[in-house]
Amino acid sequence: MEALINYLLNTALNLHAPEWVILLIRHLLVATILFLVVPFQMLLLTYFERRVIARMQDRVGPNRVGWEGVLQPIADAVKMFTKEDIVPAAADKGVHLLATGVVVVPTMFMLSVLPWGPGMTPVDFETSLLFFFAISSVSAIGLVMGGWSGNNKFSLLGAMRAVAQMISYEMPAILSILALVLMTGSMSISKIVEAQGGLIANLTDLPKVPDLGLGWLLFTPVGFLAFVCFFISALAEGERTPFDIPEADSEIVAGYMTEYSGMKFGMFYLAQYVLNFALCAITATLFFGGWQGPGVSQLSAMGANNQLFSILAGALGVVYLLLKTYFFFFTMVWIRGAFPRLRIDQLMGLGWKFLLPLTLVNIFSAAIWAACIHWGPEQGLAFLSAFGPWKRWAIAFLSTLVINLLAATLLVRINSSAESSMPKLVEDQKFGAVTLP
Repeated sequence: MEALINYLLNTALNLHAPEWVILLIRHLLVATILFLVVPFQMLLLTYFERRVIARMQDRVGPNRVGWEGVLQPIADAVKMFTKEDIVPAAADKGVHLLATGVVVVPTMFMLSVLPWGPGMTPVDFETSLLFFFAISSVSAIGLVMGGWSGNNKFSLLGAMRAVAQMISYEMPAILSILALVLMTGSMSISKIVEAQGGLIANLTDLPKVPDLGLGWLLFTPVGFLAFVCFFISALAEGERTPFDIPEADSEIVAGYMTEYSGMKFGMFYLAQYVLNFALCAITATLFFGGWQGPGVSQLSAMGANNQLFSILAGALGVVYLLLKTYFFFFTMVWIRGAFPRLRIDQLMGLGWKFLLPLTLVNIFSAAIWAACIHWGPEQGLAFLSAFGPWKRWAIAFLSTLVINLLAATLLVRINSSAESSMPKLVEDQKFGAVTLP
């Protein structure tokens, strides 16, 4: 973006703008674009979800306000802005208000480190992956503030459920990402995306493969298992069905949002959809190549001689990233329309008894992958030098595939055995067949 701004100001308009002016304009433009994207995405995704679920359940969905109901999200926003703000008399009014900001702001910061295209990362630094997940955890504080400040037992219970759920599923999510860090050798989101050029095999493992932007980490056993564990954790962290327990209306009214109305309720709603959009985007970025795709690297190479090709490469990269992101959001919507909500004990059991040990095994597999691909005599594995790059890649693929399949099968059997050996009383309680004395 700096090159484009410099071209417009100093070459096209001949204004001789100094470097600090170019940087200031860049930061202002990036902030403006992000703050425009966030509410627009929320409006688009709410309409998309309501229409898609309506079709899945043989209903019509919003269709009255505007053509095919496209203006319904705007009508809902107007209603939120004009609706009366009711604060309980016994509530802690200061914390009640601050909770909305603490929930919303971190989700916007998460979007600032996502690479939207080649050279189109708003804020790029070496530990951007760590920043993304660290800042996403801050919103849990806002949930506790919102649940506690309303002086409502249902709100507090919903907040406690939300925090327990986020802590339980952030651990397998982070451990899933750690496997990718071992494979790519970087904690920079931009570098992880750049490493996923290639064709089936990525450029980090086999630098000489054709660069078609299809060397996604998903195509490895380590990356595939990490993707499955991470996406399940993302559903839980984003409070999507079947993990929407903090907002279980049949049990706790509306959870931590029970005592909110008007635009304050809308802020929680906004934060939730932006968080889900960010989680879908990071999933597409880390496992499906992000902006990588056929034609992007070729256009970027031609952009060295013509700025127009760089702009086309950036635009094509944004299209690829958004298509992948919307696909994952559609998957979230599909799961919501097809599956019922889990119980709280099932939710905790899945995270701690299945996903956590599976991600630990996957880290071991990632270490084996890195050793097979990159190690040699210096690390005490001189025998690997006798194999060519493709053979080493095949050895890494087969060994990690066997390890992960065995681990998944063993964990499924262990958890199934534990479930089948539950006491009779617990089984009766689960199916609502307990006879009171």
